[in-house]
Amino acid sequence: MSTVCKVLVFLIITLLTSLAFCQFLKVGLLLGEPYAFWVSNKLSGIEFDLWRAIGDELGLQVEFYVLPFAALDNAILPKLGLDVVAGGIHMTEERKKTFKFTQPYITSGLAIVVRSEIKWDGNVEKITFGVKKGATGEKIVQEWIKSGKKVKYTSFVSNEEIVTNLLIKKIDGAFFDYINALYLSNKYGFYVHKDLIYTISVGAVILNNSLEKRLNEAIAKLVTNGTVRRIVVSYVGSY
Repeated sequence: MSTVCKVLVFLIITLLTSLAFCQFLKVGLLLGEPYAFWVSNKLSGIEFDLWRAIGDELGLQVEFYVLPFAALDNAILPKLGLDVVAGGIHMTEERKKTFKFTQPYITSGLAIVVRSEIKWDGNVEKITFGVKKGATGEKIVQEWIKSGKKVKYTSFVSNEEIVTNLLIKKIDGAFFDYINALYLSNKYGFYVHKDLIYTISVGAVILNNSLEKRLNEAIAKLVTNGTVRRIVVSYVGSY
């Protein structure tokens, strides 16, 4: 084989090898501060930064696809052609029966946020709660009422409505994901009650099983070297 032919063969092999490793990691992001949200026309958030770091660790270019939280449905997700879906997803026992998760990378939970000027001792009968209709917070309040506690609450359609009503002092407290609660505390000066309703792990749903081992190895490394914690702290101030 001539030298020119050898060079051409080498270039073709190099090109094919490069193409083979020039892959994309397709990540669906469930919108919700501080995990994934728009700043003007750019995506931002804990999960956005984290999955870019995971992509770098794996040598993959990350493509992000914005999804509503309602897309977290086993009848919908497999049809989207994504590798993973993330966005502050609580790894509940019920969800673990339906979805395959990465290893957890954040510890969160359910917290009670109270307006900063209210000195609250934890007595749920002393304040008026805002709850999102159909969410865990509403169920908890209803359980309190069934147990005989005189709890006042108002239901809202979205967390944004709840925040607005906290700011205009129509309600005193509300239930939020713990990481979200820390973010709101940092942003608006709300007080996060020290006792969580419960704690839970946050992870991403794996849709491409062939990536499971590599994803978990990358996540483990980013947790161990402090990258995940640094990303979280950059949004919530302390964690």
